Amino acid sequence: MKRRKQRDSVIGEGEVDLTPLIDCVFLLLIFFMITTVFMEVKGLSVDLPSSAQSDEEQQQKKDVNILVSATGEYTVSGTPVLAVNLAAALIGAMDEANNKSVIIQGDPQAMHKTIVFAMDTATGVGAEQLAFAIEQQQE
Repeated sequence: MKRRKQRDSVIGEGEVDLTPLIDCVFLLLIFFMITTVFMEVKGLSVDLPSSAQSDEEQQQKKDVNILVSATGEYTVSGTPVLAVNLAAALIGAMDEANNKSVIIQGDPQAMHKTIVFAMDTATGVGAEQLAFAIEQQQE
C-alpha cells in the first residue's frame, strides 16, 4: 500500500506526463532542421581579370565614353555626334578602342529618354558592358 501512495504523489491524479510529448517535439524540431533547404543568397557577380590576357592588351583597350548634354546632344569619345549617327559612331569607337565596354555619362539636367536612347543604341550595336559615370559636385 505504501508503494502506491509514493507513485501517486509523484504524478498527481488527473495530471498528464509531458515528458514523451516534449521528446516528440524535439525530434520533430531536429527532423525539420535537417530536412530544410536553405535559400542560397546571391550577391553581385564580379568578373575578375584573368591572367591569360597580356598587359599589352589591357593597355591597348581604351574606354568608349558617351557624354549626354543637358540639351540632348551626344559626344562619343570626344567627337560630337547626332542622335541618328550614334550607332555608327559607337561601332567605330568600339573598333578603334578595341573594347566592347561603354561608359555613359549624362548631365543631371539631361532628359531620361536621351540616356535610355544611348543605352539602347549601345546594346544594339554589341556593347557587352554598360557603366554609368557621374561628376561629383564640389562642395
